[in-house]
Amino acid sequence: MAENSNIQQYEPGQVILRENAPGDSAYIILSGLVEVTKRIEGQPVVLVRLGPGSIFGEMSLLDGSPRSATATALEPTRVSVIDARRFNTIMQSIPREVRPLFSSLSERLRNTSRQVSALSLRERLLYSICRILTWLAATRGTAAGSGCVLGYRETLLELCRVLAFSEERIEQAVRDLAGSGLIRIEAGERPEESALFVDEPEQLTAFVEFLTERLAHIPGFPPPGRKFAVLSERAREALYYLKNQCGRLPRDAAGRCHYDFDRYVKEIVNGLGWGVKDAILKLQELAASGAVRLDKLSPLTEGKAIVYDAADITRAQTILLQAEDFEKTWRELLRREER
Repeated sequence: MAENSNIQQYEPGQVILRENAPGDSAYIILSGLVEVTKRIEGQPVVLVRLGPGSIFGEMSLLDGSPRSATATALEPTRVSVIDARRFNTIMQSIPREVRPLFSSLSERLRNTSRQVSALSLRERLLYSICRILTWLAATRGTAAGSGCVLGYRETLLELCRVLAFSEERIEQAVRDLAGSGLIRIEAGERPEESALFVDEPEQLTAFVEFLTERLAHIPGFPPPGRKFAVLSERAREALYYLKNQCGRLPRDAAGRCHYDFDRYVKEIVNGLGWGVKDAILKLQELAASGAVRLDKLSPLTEGKAIVYDAADITRAQTILLQAEDFEKTWRELLRREER
């Protein structure tokens, strides 16, 4: 696909395409590294870094909209340019009935971009810092007990470099994280001797997963299944109810209970006094969180069934408690940032 006449070379720091500028071409990276950034509340935020084989700038070709982000070469970079003519030639080879799918995909991607922009600067900053800290802990941390330690000063400078915020703003956010208990800071006799401890790397990683789910929902699209769903009060009641039924339900070869769907609705309506609609909605909430699975045809019930085991419920209860703690931590972090 990469014809010599369509290959361009960029030097480090050179802008390949700029946010909000008109666009009529896409790019395939042949060699080098490209950083994609977007201005959010006046600040440049790094969205992604792309290497050889990656494509960027394609949305403007699909829908004719202005560029949604800026792409800058970080090192000597060669790209193959797909202009409108080449793109139209490629599109002509695709069956006519399939072509509208590309516009639909483009619109969904634009919606995602708008959702990212809608996040407050405070949310983006805290989320980005947490995510980078998990990576630094895994790749550069020195073992310390069950966790790891990083140089405090070096970590601040790396965060400033990647996120393009002032050191004062970054340091305040990092100290807020330390106040939440997710990380720990120990001051040294000299600034360069201060250390940043991640005592529970798995906890910090789980918090990042929680934030990824919490901040990812796009208005107008169905909410995704969530590992860290904070369940409603009635969904929790349904969770405990299902756990108590395990002993009287048929089990498959893997040991999972199969609870006949219609029987569940009848029994939970009679046992807890709920309406049928409420019983079904709370079950769907549990299925979206991953606590149970809904099968359209179970060989054990010969119909629709709720499939789960006691371990699933126990795990869901543990995650629920963790999600509640993370929600409190997140709200407190946002309050700290507002002060």
